[in-house]
Amino acid sequence: MGQEKMIKGKKVALISLGCPKNLVDSEIILGKLGQAGCILTSSYQISDIIIINTCSFINEARKESYEVISKVIRHKSSGQKLIVCGCLPQLEKRKLFYKFPQINALLGSGDFYKIEEVIKKLFTTSNRIFSISTPEFIYTSDYPRFVSTPPGYAYLKIAEGCSNRCSYCLIPYLRGKFRSRNTEDVIREAKNLASMGIKEIILIAQDTTYYGQDRKEKSYLLSLLEKLEKIDSIKWIRLLYLHPLHFNFKLINLMQNSSKICRYLDIPIQHTHNEILKLMGRPPFELVEKIMDKAREKIPEIVIRTTVMVGFPGEKPYHFNKLLSDVERLEFDWLGVFTYSPEKGTPAFSLPCRVSSQVKNKRKEEILQLQKSITLKKNLKRVGKNYDVLVDIPSNSHLKEGEGHSWFQAPEVDGKILFRENYPAGSIFRGKVVSIKDTYDLCVK
Repeated sequence: MGQEKMIKGKKVALISLGCPKNLVDSEIILGKLGQAGCILTSSYQISDIIIINTCSFINEARKESYEVISKVIRHKSSGQKLIVCGCLPQLEKRKLFYKFPQINALLGSGDFYKIEEVIKKLFTTSNRIFSISTPEFIYTSDYPRFVSTPPGYAYLKIAEGCSNRCSYCLIPYLRGKFRSRNTEDVIREAKNLASMGIKEIILIAQDTTYYGQDRKEKSYLLSLLEKLEKIDSIKWIRLLYLHPLHFNFKLINLMQNSSKICRYLDIPIQHTHNEILKLMGRPPFELVEKIMDKAREKIPEIVIRTTVMVGFPGEKPYHFNKLLSDVERLEFDWLGVFTYSPEKGTPAFSLPCRVSSQVKNKRKEEILQLQKSITLKKNLKRVGKNYDVLVDIPSNSHLKEGEGHSWFQAPEVDGKILFRENYPAGSIFRGKVVSIKDTYDLCVK
């Protein structure tokens, strides 16, 4: 009972870094602590407990995590407790205590569910707490969750971990092997989100197309989608992180006949030259082309997002030129670019013929400039057309333009729709889906 009183009323601030999958973990942490009676605050300067949920997927992510930890420590008072959790502690373990002695507790990527217990211990002992185990945990709908995305959309994590073993990637080590959530439990969470007014459910996992296959049920994703479609108040269901190797072509038919599943494919391809793809441990590019051709044949208006990697060890000019040519030819609607980051412990780390940082950055810029022209061309065709828009910021007397996104844009990564509409005061608000008759601009931010 004494420990319960010790945590109740404590102010907690959480800084979440990295991808939406990490954000969901952060929302579970906040949900648990809110249920325990903690006061959630956005200001870490006034909090009793500061939690940093970190990313360490690549060097740039680790650099950001270090910078945020350092910044917090500079402003941290002696009475505040600092907890660092997620992928960075999973990777570096006790080394973080030596780098940052001011850290009070470390939790691994699969240990965040212990947060309440850890905080109670911090207020009863002066010892630092280390809780990093092999990642095996995956949350269920029974866990409370504090949804932190803008009103209207939420991420729904359907699986955890990864078993693909791409040669450059630390994820299997950081997040554990792939493990799917129970379908009925996912549906329960989706219904909970819908009851909160969520209109767009965004399905995420390290490999969404592999969902259920670890349970030997090859059509599990399709079954899940069919059940999600039956939730009346959900308007859009969006799929992110579709690995081409596990893509089920029946998904295209389901998407074609659905009024809720966004006609949107997010397929990270990484490269288009098979010599590089083989070194990466990725499937041949012909599979990606087959998926794209079939999708565009069945659904002409399909929107395709991808990510590519430049500067992988051994990438010669002819490899890169093919990638550049294919990006121009295939005209992806949205595209992100990473430069290769050598990660110790991965097979690619020992590969010869590393590409210099200067060359990697030059290649990245070339791809981005090319994609910029493609995106502009596609967006210009959409300007002035009618779209259902999920409102992120409504227009009003102070803001002459509103902001939102439509079915062809994943929030936070694919830009925004800017619109001007004369709605009656109070009739349009964040999280509402409205029909916009005059989209005057589409911008990428």
